[in-house]
Amino acid sequence: MKGIFLVTFLLISSFTHAESFEELTQRLESHELLKSQLSKVEAMQEKARQSGSWGDPMLSVSAVNFPVESLSRNESMMTGIQFGLSQKLSISGKYGKLEESAIQQAKTQKAQTMQLSREFLKGIWEFGIQKERLVNEYKVLKGNYDWIENHLKITKRLYSTGKVPQQAVLDIQIRKSELKSQIDQNKYSQESLKSQLSVLLSSEKTLDIDLGTIPWKLLNSWQKSKSDQDYHELALKHNLQASDLKVDAQNRNYFPDITLGVSYTERNDIDGVGDFVGASITIPLPTSEMRYAAKKEAVFKKMEAQKQYRNYLNSRPNILKKLTFEIMDVSNQLQVLQKETLKYSKSSRDVTAKSYSRGGADYVELLRSELQYQNQLIKEINLIANLKTKKINYLFVNGSSLRTGREL
Repeated sequence: MKGIFLVTFLLISSFTHAESFEELTQRLESHELLKSQLSKVEAMQEKARQSGSWGDPMLSVSAVNFPVESLSRNESMMTGIQFGLSQKLSISGKYGKLEESAIQQAKTQKAQTMQLSREFLKGIWEFGIQKERLVNEYKVLKGNYDWIENHLKITKRLYSTGKVPQQAVLDIQIRKSELKSQIDQNKYSQESLKSQLSVLLSSEKTLDIDLGTIPWKLLNSWQKSKSDQDYHELALKHNLQASDLKVDAQNRNYFPDITLGVSYTERNDIDGVGDFVGASITIPLPTSEMRYAAKKEAVFKKMEAQKQYRNYLNSRPNILKKLTFEIMDVSNQLQVLQKETLKYSKSSRDVTAKSYSRGGADYVELLRSELQYQNQLIKEINLIANLKTKKINYLFVNGSSLRTGREL
């Protein structure tokens, strides 16, 4: 049954076209989540225009002083039709500040959308790193499988001449089965990884990446990279500016809006005086808690935005320092492994294998040296993947470009 599933996976993967790194990044431009966030930005920009509006002028038509019993227009000189026009006016300029604050909020949302796009781009990088890790791991496992298979033949020959016990044949066959299982698991992991990429990019079809198209050289200049795309900091900055403008608007809100109105009353002219005109001014009395509570709310939100911005500015350098130390640590581990440990473990395996084929070393030493060398090779692969992941994290936190061409 397991073999059937494996064949199915292989058939599915054979129809999966590996796209280039650039092709995958271009998919972000049509990502539904990013498009929805950009629509939200446009909605917030329109809302900003609403915030700066004084509102529509009010037109009123009133029938005034008609007798209750007759509703006649010609019985009283006070009877008439009154037309009124009024408009709310702001003398404080608060609506302009509210509009500016809302514009900054829209810019905050846009910066957050750009940061989300970078997170998706970082996800593509992480997919490429993990795929490379699995591909290299597969090569190691396949190489070891072939090596064990060859030494199984040698063991059977030695067993036929009585130089090794039957247990040697059985244990090496068990090791061969273990490697086959690890190879199968590796293939499953590679297919599962493709599904994760499809989910990341919101694609109905299974996606894959051509490892040869990934701009790996970008990782070599991680310490010299420019910090010009930190959209998280930009979002916090715009949010702080928006909250500051909101406080300014609430300060101006202590000066109430006034409503100016004019009226014209068409009369029956019984008294020969003619029609009437009038004017009015309406000013609310700021005695309720509404204005004061709104001011306090704006002040506290500004304090919140200030603390978030300062916290980010203070923590970001420390995060970068931590990542730098981790990169150096992994680099040193990798250097020691490649220059010393791998060389010694390979020599140990080769010497043991040569001695075993001549009937010298026993099969336990052979298996131990083979497993030790495999573990060191896989450790090297994991360290390389870990190192690349940390470099990408550094570039991401630093606000550096994650692609060689234009940024999304």
